[in-house]
Amino acid sequence: MWSGDSADDDDHNSNRASISEELKWNLLLVLRTQHSGINLDSLDTCYRDKIGRKLDFREHGFDSLLDLLKTVQEIR
Repeated sequence: MWSGDSADDDDHNSNRASISEELKWNLLLVLRTQHSGINLDSLDTCYRDKIGRKLDFREHGFDSLLDLLKTVQEIR
């Protein structure tokens, strides 16, 4: 389950794409509604149900959903 707790090299993260404030806050909204955590595989479905559109990490310049999540300090 994704808890947001991950140790990752900051230099590695600094080379990653950045996300918009809107996407960040939408992610936080979805994650906050899942009080017991959420499986990474279920996050896209929950995001689509709550926000009304697909969470496309590639559209934001990431290779994986996990890579996108690692850039949001508020969910680390």
